[in-house]
Amino acid sequence: MAFVSIAGVRVGIFEPLTGFSMLRKSVYASLVLSLLAIVSLNACRKEKNIGSQRFFFLVLIVSLVYSCMWIGFYLHRSDLPSINDISTDTEMPPTFLNVNFIRSFNENDLAYNPDWAPIQKKYYPNVQPVFTEESKQQVYYVVADLVQDRGWEVVAKYPAAGVIEATARTPIFGFRDDVVIRILQMGEGEVRVDMRSCSRVGRGDYGVNAQRIESFMADLNTRLERSAMPNVNSVR
Repeated sequence: MAFVSIAGVRVGIFEPLTGFSMLRKSVYASLVLSLLAIVSLNACRKEKNIGSQRFFFLVLIVSLVYSCMWIGFYLHRSDLPSINDISTDTEMPPTFLNVNFIRSFNENDLAYNPDWAPIQKKYYPNVQPVFTEESKQQVYYVVADLVQDRGWEVVAKYPAAGVIEATARTPIFGFRDDVVIRILQMGEGEVRVDMRSCSRVGRGDYGVNAQRIESFMADLNTRLERSAMPNVNSVR
């Protein structure tokens, strides 16, 4: 059931929420299987059937490891807030332009909810914009290359405006999350990069959007620092 739920979503047989529901039921089934394996072990011990004991012990271990793995994942993220729209700029978040036309009517609205701003600040304080002294054009090229390296599906590019829209997918189920990156010239010699990531379905995102932004911004900082370093050969 776990394989069918994940593979089915990946190939487009059914929606991600349906696959997630199937996975949740597979965990329940695994717990029931663990209980049946315990009962069977006790019965085999009374009959002194060594071969069956080994078989049901193996079933017990596999089912427990599987269920505990997913339960641990859920408990680890259960205290995260039920929000699905994260932005480095919560006062004037980057606006989606083309993503509006590819989302279906039953998916989440793209209008930013200002009530989520203090919640984001509390739980995801590391979601911050990037400031650099590189030119806006250079920053745009670095951002575009990084988006391509991440394997995100580019929805639209506006080099003059410094805006890129793309769609990312979560690793396991392939949930689609939409991303918009905005590059602004703040003043003489300073450029600000903001990023917004929001889920198409589900109220909560288990921290995926925040992790995506933090990881992208960290990589962007690293690449901008490298591009700002002088070329030793040219100096010589």
